[in-house]
Order: sequence, then structure tokens, then C-alpha cells
Amino acid sequence: MMRALTRLWPATMASRFTLILVTGLLIFLIISAALFLHERGGRTLGLFARHMALRIAAMADLMEATAAADRGRVLTALGGPMMRVSLSPVGPDLTADHWRRPEELPAPIQPHLDVLQGRPLFVRLLRPWQDGGETGHAKAHRMAIAVGLADGHWLMVRLHGGRPPWRWGPGPLGWLLLTIVLVLCTAVWAAHRMTRPLRRFAQAADRFGVDVRAPPMPEHGSRELRRAASAFNRMQERLRRFVDDRTMMLAAISHDLRTVLTRLRLRAEFIEDSEQQDKAIADIDEMQAMLDETLSFARDDAREEAPITTDLAALLQSLCSTLADTGRAVQFSGPAHLALPARPVALRRAFGSLLDNALRYGEQAEVSLSESNGEAIVEILDHGPGIPAEMREKVFAPFFRLEGSRSRETGGTGLGLASARAVIHRHGGQISLHDSADPAAGGLLVRVNLPIGGTEINSPEVL
Repeated sequence: MMRALTRLWPATMASRFTLILVTGLLIFLIISAALFLHERGGRTLGLFARHMALRIAAMADLMEATAAADRGRVLTALGGPMMRVSLSPVGPDLTADHWRRPEELPAPIQPHLDVLQGRPLFVRLLRPWQDGGETGHAKAHRMAIAVGLADGHWLMVRLHGGRPPWRWGPGPLGWLLLTIVLVLCTAVWAAHRMTRPLRRFAQAADRFGVDVRAPPMPEHGSRELRRAASAFNRMQERLRRFVDDRTMMLAAISHDLRTVLTRLRLRAEFIEDSEQQDKAIADIDEMQAMLDETLSFARDDAREEAPITTDLAALLQSLCSTLADTGRAVQFSGPAHLALPARPVALRRAFGSLLDNALRYGEQAEVSLSESNGEAIVEILDHGPGIPAEMREKVFAPFFRLEGSRSRETGGTGLGLASARAVIHRHGGQISLHDSADPAAGGLLVRVNLPIGGTEINSPEVL
């Protein structure tokens, strides 16, 4: 039961606020209507009884004062669409028709029949009777009253329960429905207006996830939301300062280490053993390359690159064509054009690194491009040994390599996948590793999802 109610509970705050407000108002309206109808019913019945008692008393006095020859015309004049008046020489059948004495009537009616005291009086409530007049069909009447006259005749008054004449315009139910619709519209408008700052807050947080230098979010809304927005802006500013300070520190480290490596290279030139000299210079060059790649990854050279509309299909085709011209086994399949906002240099470097890994470990790469649900999907399939499932997240860590050697000829620096994922994340995308669809062929499938539109990319994400 609780699970079913949980599934029916709205997901958004605006919908929940609207549901709570409308439900509370409906409960209030129902209780108010019930109390009003209860109170109104009692008062209406009493007023109706008083009015009818006075009218019947007047009719009884009139009939007693009217000659027998004229009573027929008077009875016709006294009747109406909601009332039928007749004169009977005999009284009501108290055993067959459920007539009641005044003291047996409901309490709201009894006090208003005092004007008929002193006359024989019987009342029949809510009993159908056959109308043999012009319509010739059975009608329901609210009440039948029998009043004894002084000459022994009985004045029979039957009150019909027919419908009043039709009037254009909404009745009580129509006004109630109109009230509910107006309240619902007001609740929806108020809910969306109240939750608008929260939506802006979510958009700012999402933008900050891909843009550490995004502009601060406006501090609007209630006091709590303004405080939350202010705290968010302070956090963003502190992180921005942290990134800038780290970048300056890395620039200083780069300068100092390059100076040290330059001195080491000069000293290596004085090594007399040529074999040892070559090894030392190779080690220094490898250290220099590792330093350049590490600093480039941490500092990100694409920081100043402006995002532009980029043809992803043309970019991938260009990469595949360049590698194919060097004799590498690379194939591309997909549409001729697919545009999306991106930094083309950073994106080219990321896909180049993924293709380089595929060719290094799988000797060939099959690249496919497709579009689905507003995303560009790039898949790179190789036919290498693949990566165990438990290791697929670890390979994205900087400097992590599956093979044990630290040689650049066998495994590089271990920054290729980490750098590629950083670039993909900065574009609001995702990268994941999967097994090949053909287990017999083996290999690794790298899937990259990039949003085609709606993602703001103004500055890099720093890991």
C-alpha cells in the first residue's frame, strides 16, 4: 500500500506543493459545505414549515368563509405548480397512508405549526401519490397536509417536489467546480513561481560542474534561498581561487624543473661512455616528456580555447584519415555531418588519445558515430585483449597503467585516458568502457556520449 502511494506521489516540488495546497483546500471546502448544508437544511426546513403553516391557516380560514358553490373556483385559484389544493368530505386514512400527528413530526417543524393549533391536523412526509391530472404520471411530493374545517370537510394540501423553472448560469456545483479550477490554476502558478529559484539553483550547480569560472548565480527568492545562493557563490569563488593558486604553483614548478633538467642534459653531454650517455639523455628526455604531459594535464592548455559549433563527424573523419594515411587500420562509419558546441582542439586531442590506445593495444580501430536522445554517441572498438571489468574505473586514474613497466614505448605515461575523460566531462559528456559485442572477437569498446545542445562550456573542469 505504501509503495503504491509512493509511486503516485509527484516527483517535482512544484507538483507536491500544488497537490498539498489543492487537497487542503478541497478538504476545507467539503467540510464547510457539509456544515453549511446541515445548518442551512435545518433553517430552510423551519422557514418552509412556518411559511406553509401560515399559508395553510389562511387557506383554511378562507375556505370556511367561502360559500359551498364558490369553493371550487377558490380551490383552483389557490393551487399552483408546486402545490395542489383539494377539499375532501372525509379525513385521511390514518392506517394506510402513514399520516402523522403534529407531535410526531421532526423537531424543526413542530414549533412552526402553532398557527394551526385548534384544528384537526395530520401530515404525511415523503410519500408518493398518483397525480391523475393533466400529466397523468406519478410524482414525488415532499409533504401532504390534511386540515379539518369547521363544517367537517378536510382541506387537503399536497406539496410537490418538482423542479423549479430552468435558469441560465452555474448552480452551486458549477460555482464549486469553478472555484476548484481557479484555485488549481493559482496553486500551479504559485508553486512554479516559488520553485523557480530552486530550478535556477540546480542550473547554476550543473553549470558549475562543467564550468568552474561560471558567473555567480543571482541571489533572489526567499531569505533561505538567498542565503543558499550566497553560500554557493562563496564556495564557487573559493574553488576558483584554489584552482588559480594551483595553476600558478604548477607554472612555477614547471619553470624550476625545466631548469634542473636542462642542467642535467648539459652534464650528460660530458659523460665519456657513449652508451651511458645515450641512456642518460633518453631518461632526461622521458622525464621532460612526462613533465610536459603532467603539467599539460593538470594545467590544461585548452583553458583559453573558446567553444564553437564543431562538426564532430568531420573531426572524427579527419582523425581516421590521418591515421589511415600512416598505414594504420582505422575505419569510420556514421553521418557525414553532426554539429555540436565544443572546443575542437581539446576534443581532437581526447579522441586522438583514445584512438592511439586502441591502435596500440588492438592494432586496429573501428569508429562509429550516431545520434540518440539529443546526444552524439561515439564508439571506438579495438580487437585487443580488453580490460577486466574490475579495472575499468581504475584505468582513468592519472599515471595508472595495466602493464607493470614504466616504459613509454609499452604504456606511455598513464595520462591518456585520464586526460580524455577530463575533456569529455568538460563538454558535459560521459565516457565508459565495455566488452565487445562479439565475445569471440574480443576487444574493448569505448563509448563517449556528448550532448548536442544546451550545455554551456566556457572553462575547463579541473580534476
